[in-house]
Amino acid sequence: MSNGTQRQWQFRAAGEPRDVLKLVDNVPIPTSCKEDEVLIRVSHVALTLLYTRKIINHYGLVAPISCWRGDACVPEPEFSGVVCDLRGDNVTEFKTGDRVFGFTPMWFGNFAGNGLSEYLLIKQEYIVKVPDHLSLRDASCFSASAVTAYFCMVERWHLKEGQNVFINAGSGSVGVIAVQLARKIVGKNGKVVASCSGSKIKKVESLGADKAIDYRANKLSEYLKQHYSSDPFDFIIDIFGNDHALYANSPHYLRPDGAYYNIGIDFGSSKWSAAKRVVEFLGEMLLPTFLGGVPRTHIFASTHITKKRLLAVQQLVEEGSIKAVVDSVFQFEDALSAYDKLLDGSVTGKVLVEVKKLEKKRGFKNKKTHLKNYKQMYENTDKTYR
Repeated sequence: MSNGTQRQWQFRAAGEPRDVLKLVDNVPIPTSCKEDEVLIRVSHVALTLLYTRKIINHYGLVAPISCWRGDACVPEPEFSGVVCDLRGDNVTEFKTGDRVFGFTPMWFGNFAGNGLSEYLLIKQEYIVKVPDHLSLRDASCFSASAVTAYFCMVERWHLKEGQNVFINAGSGSVGVIAVQLARKIVGKNGKVVASCSGSKIKKVESLGADKAIDYRANKLSEYLKQHYSSDPFDFIIDIFGNDHALYANSPHYLRPDGAYYNIGIDFGSSKWSAAKRVVEFLGEMLLPTFLGGVPRTHIFASTHITKKRLLAVQQLVEEGSIKAVVDSVFQFEDALSAYDKLLDGSVTGKVLVEVKKLEKKRGFKNKKTHLKNYKQMYENTDKTYR
C-alpha cells in the first residue's frame, strides 16, 4: 500500500457475479473525509443473497443506477475491520486501531454496498465496536442480518415470552440469527419452528428450534396445517418469500391476532415468474378480506440500519444471546468462488470473504495480552494509510 492504492471488486453491469465482477488494482485510498467519517481497513466481508440478487438483476429493475451509467459499483454492505488514522473532526467515539463492524448505507442509486474493498470510508453512525471476546471474522456476520431479525421480532412485532414462532428459511444468514433470538425471547414455554433443507435440520435445531421442517420433503403450508392447527403460531417470519401458499393458508396455523411478517421476496429467475410473484404479493398486501383477501395481518418492511439497532445487536452479542454461524471463508482474491458457494443453495449461515488477516487467532482468554498483541499486529499492517 506504499503507493496509496488499494484493490476492489467492482462491477459495471448487471449479471452473474463470475461474469461481471472484476478485481481492480490501483484504486486510490481516500486521503480526506467529512467531519463524521472514518476510514476502515476491512478485515472480513459477509456476502448477502439479497444484494447478490441485485447484482444478477434478472428483471432489469433493481441494478444500481450507477450501473445504468456504466460507473463502477463495489458490492456487499456487511463488514468488519479496523479504524485507521483518517477520521473526521466530529469523530470522538472511535480511535485508531478500534475493531468495528457495520453496514454501508444504501440508497436508490446504489443498492450495491461498497464493502468488498480493502479500505472503506464510512460515517460513524453505521459502525459499532466489536465486543472484546469476538473475532473480526465472526463480527462481520452481524449488522444487516442481525438487525433485520431484531427489528421484526423486537421492534415491529414485540414478540413475547411463551409465544409460538415459525421462521421460513431458518438456515440462511437472517434465519440462523432469527432462530437464536426467537429462542431467547419466547423462552422454554414458547415454541420455535423453522424450515430448512434436510441436511441442515440438526444445525437449525441446535441453534434453538424445537422443530426444523425439511421444506424439500414437505409442502410447508400442508405440513403446518396438519401439525400446528391445534396450537397455532403467534408470529410467522417469511425470510425467503417464495411461497404464496404459505400466507394464503395461514389462517389454519396462525392465530387471528397474529402476524405474517415478510422480510424478503424471491421473484424467481424469469420475468414471468417475477410478474406472477408481484401480483401475488400485491394481493397479500392490499386485497381486503371482503374481496377474498386472507384474514391475517400481513406486514412487509425493509429494515433501516441505525446506530440504535446496531448497538442493540452489539448488546445481544456481548451477552451471548446470538452467535455467528459461519458456513465458509474465502480469500479476497477468490471472492468469485465465495459467490458460487452462496448461490449453490447449500449454505448454512454466512459466507465470508477475508479481505485482510488482521488477527492471529479467533479467540483469547487474556484480554490485556490479546489487545497488546493486536496493537503490535496493527502497527505492522499498512502503515502508510492507517
